[in-house]
Amino acid sequence: MGIGRKLKGWMGEERAEALRERLHEVAEQSTERHLRLAVTGLSQSGKTVFITALAHHLLQAHRSVSLPFFEVAASGRIVSTRDLSPTAPRPFPLQSALARLAQEPPAWPASTEDLSEVRLAIRYRRTAGLRRLLSETGTLYLDIIDYPGEWLLDLPMLTLDYAGWCAQQAQLFAVEPRASVAEQWLAQVRAIDWSAPADRQQIRDLSQSFADLLQQLRADPHALSLLQPGRLVLPGALAGDERLALFPLPVAEWPAGGWPPGSGGELLSQRYAGYRDDVVKPFYTRHFARFDRQIVLVDCLKTLNRGEHCFDDMKRALTSILQSFNYGRSGFLRRLFSPRIDRVLFASTKADHVTANQHHNLDRFLELIIQDAQRDIRFEGIETRCLALSSVRSTQAAEAQVDGQTLSCLRGWRKSDGEEVALFPGEVPTELPRPQDWNDERFRFIDFAPRRLPLNDLQAKHHIRLDQVLEYMMGDLFR
Repeated sequence: MGIGRKLKGWMGEERAEALRERLHEVAEQSTERHLRLAVTGLSQSGKTVFITALAHHLLQAHRSVSLPFFEVAASGRIVSTRDLSPTAPRPFPLQSALARLAQEPPAWPASTEDLSEVRLAIRYRRTAGLRRLLSETGTLYLDIIDYPGEWLLDLPMLTLDYAGWCAQQAQLFAVEPRASVAEQWLAQVRAIDWSAPADRQQIRDLSQSFADLLQQLRADPHALSLLQPGRLVLPGALAGDERLALFPLPVAEWPAGGWPPGSGGELLSQRYAGYRDDVVKPFYTRHFARFDRQIVLVDCLKTLNRGEHCFDDMKRALTSILQSFNYGRSGFLRRLFSPRIDRVLFASTKADHVTANQHHNLDRFLELIIQDAQRDIRFEGIETRCLALSSVRSTQAAEAQVDGQTLSCLRGWRKSDGEEVALFPGEVPTELPRPQDWNDERFRFIDFAPRRLPLNDLQAKHHIRLDQVLEYMMGDLFR
């Protein structure tokens, strides 16, 4: 006797039909899954290009062959992907970013300057199993939050009070290149009695000077990463907010009893607490603490090109940031109260800027950079992987004959002048650079302009390992 006949016998036809409809609704809901993906990276690590390419390939996955190592796409099980981003409070500028990559000549999209979100609904056919008995198809709702990398740098401030943060900043500004660049500003701040009544205009002026100083340290030739507060570098919607009139006090001794009431030191302490508690903490709890999985993008080649100070500062910033994330095992009950990231991918961008035989070296080099943080994450039982990738491939493989030997090269358009070049880009080190490695101009990786990314007819040649990223980050959710 079938289930439908039993239902009719037990409760009558109308009630049986209502129950069947309800069971169908429950079955439909059980076929839906949600994934909140954090794409994390320091400024100019390639987040905007990565998110654009990721969304573009997923939107075309039902009719393209561009993702051979993403099983659900390669097997033809993706039915369709819908872009729900326009329904987000702050939609990611996907179409404008794609337009820049698809124009002739193509151009890299501009970095985003505020919070934005990509929302995709991926409809797919299920594999054989219990879930397929409920429904042949399922839907994965993918949310990707994009935010300026500058804001990420504020997360470590959540664990510091103003005195602790000032002490940390004093150590940073005691060494080059910060010491020379900030010499005049430091002299101005040290000449002021911060126990005296607060001069709000003076604090606003010094805060603007400090913001200018951070911008100078951020730009070439210094290109430092660990610059706080991040909102002074890129304020977004907080431009002009009084809470951003903030800077560290490089004082030799902190008052044992705290700053006197109404003093400049007390006002800055209050500003710091307000910035940390009202700006940084809500941003963390609303977004980062709710992510399921995380991709951390790192531009290793850029930091190698820019020298020892840039490289050391990037490594310090990245380690500090990763320690701020709340890692731990995901479980149904634990997620109701304390969400955790359960899988992390560390990705070295611009894999197309080195030859294919250097991709393994790039994987290994990134592992060395984040080895301390990765060890801590794995201790918590979190899956991690390092992978070199290129979101939009801008070079082609080429060969050259040198002294009778075949040398692997790259062909592309140099970003600085648009000239087409064919060259050997250099080797990626498999050990962290030693002091002498920074003195012989060993690292000179060329930056390339993008090749045109088609709006349709995507192929595997348009990226490097983007399909492996998708398989690692969400392949299990389609089974």
